[in-house]
Amino acid sequence: MENIFEKSKRFYNLNFLWGSIVVLGVILRLRQYFVNRSLWVDEASLALNIVNRTFGELTRTLDYDQGAPIGFLFIEKLLVLIFGNQEYILRFFPLISGIISTYLIYRIASEYFGEFGIFAALLFSISEWMVYYSSELKQYSSDVMIALLLIYFSLSYLKSEKHKQNAIFLGIAGFFAIWISHPSIFILPVIVFLLVTERWIKKDYPQIGWLLGMAMVWLVAFLITYMISLNNLVGNENLQDYWRDNFAPFPPWENLLWYKNIFISLLPQITPSFWSGVIPMLNWAYLREACLVLILIGAIALLIRDKQLATLVIFPLVLAFVASALRKYPITDRFLYFWYPSLFLIMAEGLRGIYIAFKRFNVKLASFIYALLAITILWAPLATAYNHFISPPMGEDIKPVLAYVQDNVQEDDIVYIHYGSLTPFLYYADVYNIRAEEIFVARKSWNFERFVIDVENFRGSGRIWFVFSHVLSCDCEASSREGRIQAHVDVLDKYGIQLDHFEAIRAVTYLYDLNR
Repeated sequence: MENIFEKSKRFYNLNFLWGSIVVLGVILRLRQYFVNRSLWVDEASLALNIVNRTFGELTRTLDYDQGAPIGFLFIEKLLVLIFGNQEYILRFFPLISGIISTYLIYRIASEYFGEFGIFAALLFSISEWMVYYSSELKQYSSDVMIALLLIYFSLSYLKSEKHKQNAIFLGIAGFFAIWISHPSIFILPVIVFLLVTERWIKKDYPQIGWLLGMAMVWLVAFLITYMISLNNLVGNENLQDYWRDNFAPFPPWENLLWYKNIFISLLPQITPSFWSGVIPMLNWAYLREACLVLILIGAIALLIRDKQLATLVIFPLVLAFVASALRKYPITDRFLYFWYPSLFLIMAEGLRGIYIAFKRFNVKLASFIYALLAITILWAPLATAYNHFISPPMGEDIKPVLAYVQDNVQEDDIVYIHYGSLTPFLYYADVYNIRAEEIFVARKSWNFERFVIDVENFRGSGRIWFVFSHVLSCDCEASSREGRIQAHVDVLDKYGIQLDHFEAIRAVTYLYDLNR
């Protein structure tokens, strides 16, 4: 009786822990969402397309070199039409996607990884980028949600006897996934291969027919999506040129360092701060190398323990690299965020494998090593999550800058909008009605020399406000954002006298008299 009581107590304690992890993830995402930071240049560029275009026009090549799935754009457009054009509304779908993803990672981790899945669920809940992109007007949060939904429905099909019911859920999810998430095209072929193979081994030929029919529906949906919009995105020369260094080298062995750096960029933030008092010589490079080994251990251990599960979480990444080698899909951390849940699950499996290996010698030693490794990995993400809860990231907070210009501009002034601030300015133009003699927008040029020419042309024009936020490049020696802005200020100092300036987070305005 006492043994039953202890097991029940442990069960409820675990349930409380799982629930606390989900609640923590939701709270962190809501905290970031309700800060309501300014739309930065990429968000504003996409927002202008969503707000100013009809549903039909959203299927065409987007302005400002933007790209997003049709379904994502339609959902955003529908929300704006129903609830209005506000940052909260534009970021609502990413928020809901982030919250659903937090719940889904819990379900997958708890059901298929047991207690060891707590590590993956916690790491996902507090992950800096998973939290941040849950309140950003981009498709990365919904990419993660779709990936988790497809994995969960596939596992439900494989592990349950209700094949027909689960096949219906999976078929519907896969159909909508193609419209909402571009990376779903790397997951769906793996699902089809895995499920058909599994039914073939069991000689369930009628079910294979259902699965192949479902795959045909998915293929037709993909071809329609490709013809309507995806081919325009893949064929965009500006984007191809922008991402030219982010296509996977082929064959891989000719540049293995490139692949290693990609995996390192995906790693959670790991610092030696937890160890610094014990091993002063330890640095981040050693920890990241150890983390890569942990991923390799996890992948091998998962393949041994559950080949079906391993196939679902590993092989979509392989297809993504194949598409990248064909120059169809750039590989960066953002475009691989859909794989983050799988990465965290593989890391959890790696820790499980290490625990089991040491458990053969001593249970307490295995527990100690497991706890030490888990804390080492979680330490920095937990600290970051806490700091961001206290002081959430504000991105490029241009709203206070535009408000300051609006309140202090004079009728004879000129307002110069740097190209990096173009789309945020255009999005907020109706909110901050800046009444000046002229508002000059530097269009389609990151070229620093172009800025110098603009300033020279304004000589003798009196008071001019210069607004900067996203200063991507200035063709100068400065590598930091602050250095690039200072390079612009140095030019202004040559031609005029600074009268005023106002600085917000990663956004600033300078008032100069160019009559000198």
